[in-house]
This record gives sequence, C-alpha cells and structure tokens, in this order.
Amino acid sequence: MIQRPQTLWLLVSVLAAGLSFIFPFATGWTIPPDATPIKVQVDAGYQLYLTALTLVLLLLGLVTIFLFGNRTRQQWYCLLGLLLTTLLGALYIRVLLYELNEFIPSLTALLPIAQWVGYLMAWRGIRADEKLIRDQDRLS
Repeated sequence: MIQRPQTLWLLVSVLAAGLSFIFPFATGWTIPPDATPIKVQVDAGYQLYLTALTLVLLLLGLVTIFLFGNRTRQQWYCLLGLLLTTLLGALYIRVLLYELNEFIPSLTALLPIAQWVGYLMAWRGIRADEKLIRDQDRLS
C-alpha cells in the first residue's frame, strides 16, 4: 500500500539503488602495471560484485514493498536490506582503498547511506504497525 510511510521509505531505498547505477560513488585514478594512469568512475556497474549486490538490494526493496500483508517477513527483509547495504558500503570502501591510487568521492556517495536509512526507517515503521496491532488485539 503506497500510503504507508514504510512503503515510501522502501521506495527511497529502491530509488537510491537505481540511481547508483547512473551516478558515480567516486572518481579516481588507477595505475595498471607498466601503463599510464587511467581515470575511472566507481559506480554500481564498476565491478560484478557491486552490480550484483546493488541489483539484489533493488529487488529486495521491491519485493518488500509488496509484502505488506506479511509484516513479519517484511521486517526480516528490511533487516536483510540493512545488512546487505552495510556490506555494499564496505565493498565501495574496499574498491576505493585497494584499487584506486587517488580518488575524489562525489556527493552521490551518499546514495548507499540513503538506502540504509530507507531500510532502517521502513523497519521501524513496520515494527510500529506490528506493535499497534498487537496492542489493539490485546485490548479487544
């Protein structure tokens, strides 16, 4: 249901995952052995594992939106999204530190943080709904 706040937060996560394919996380220089430096833009399509993990997060957010009838599973998927987004951020940092000699992070490096915040706020909203329903059941 689109009117639930957690659905909007999940849409923020999905949108941030989609935008990370378009906008770079950072721009830097890599120096291959015995070659001239090459300017690269690190985004979600930079390496296979970044692409795969970003696609998984995008699909996970979309699936979680349509599980509005099963709040327990929706909570678990949001927690999985939090874990995978943390892993994605660590992989981006690994690429910057170990594969680039010099790099400049761009403003869109905040997209994984927006994904993480979206999953967190959706989880909190789902948990609040679950508590509200539990309290209502106890009163009736």
